[in-house]
Amino acid sequence: MKSFRSLASIGIVLPKLYPFSQEEPEKFISNLLSILEDPFFTAVEVSYIADEKARQAVKKYTEYSGVEVIFNGGDAFRALQIDLSSLDSKKREASVEKCKMLIEHCYEMNAKVMHIVTGKYEGEAYRKQNIEAFIQSAMEICHEARKKAAHYELCISLEIGDRHVDRQYLLGPTHEAVSVAQKIRSEYQNFGLLLDQSHLPIMQENPVKSLWLAKDYLTHIHLGNSYIKDRNVPYFGDKHIPFGIQDSEVGVEELAQFIRTLHEIDFFKSPKPTRKPVVTFEVGRLEQESSQLVIANVKRTFLEAWEMA
Repeated sequence: MKSFRSLASIGIVLPKLYPFSQEEPEKFISNLLSILEDPFFTAVEVSYIADEKARQAVKKYTEYSGVEVIFNGGDAFRALQIDLSSLDSKKREASVEKCKMLIEHCYEMNAKVMHIVTGKYEGEAYRKQNIEAFIQSAMEICHEARKKAAHYELCISLEIGDRHVDRQYLLGPTHEAVSVAQKIRSEYQNFGLLLDQSHLPIMQENPVKSLWLAKDYLTHIHLGNSYIKDRNVPYFGDKHIPFGIQDSEVGVEELAQFIRTLHEIDFFKSPKPTRKPVVTFEVGRLEQESSQLVIANVKRTFLEAWEMA
């Protein structure tokens, strides 16, 4: 198999590894630089940054280091209380307006992809209405991204998550997300899907099947681990734990199979919004271990899995 560097950009979700307060933008920049100074990573995911100078620094330092930027919407949506599938028209419209602000931020930071999430699953009685509300919101956001485009067009990407266990997102099952993507893509080509490996066990989905279902819409991929064996364990669910935790769902073999499937669906060959296809590790600390130790865990696991794939 070819070197991973020739096929993909390897990234990391910065706010998952280094949670930060909006009151400490200088700490965020320091953490960002620790990733940019590591040649292993050629992509980075940032999230909502209220401080304009910090956003300018993101663009300056990522351009200088040659690292691709993606905007991670999950934390931003929770912080800003964005719900794009709300049936409350005022709440949904306010959420779209907040997303328009985030689109401005993405262009400021030269982010090529902004990934978003739906609101909560409110029950089967409201599912179809919620999905229609989300489609309407997503189209408005895609239109805004297209309207504000200059040197490139920002891609809007829906991250799929669990409906019943932890996050309880509306979308949700991969096959339903694909159906939604088909409808939005009929009008806006700057829309796609983000699959997160760590979410699929929580969703009780087969990773191989999910990747094949979503293959024509994938903008980028998240790699990671999760734990679902015991609800009483503090890291149960969507906590993005390091690899190798006892009884967790993703280890070297599972990651190798995931990478093999990415090859089989031509993920590394099909056009993407980024220079190269991006696979990003969304991994955080389990307890009080150092971020450097988590990064070492990620690198060792990935390199071994790539050799096996």
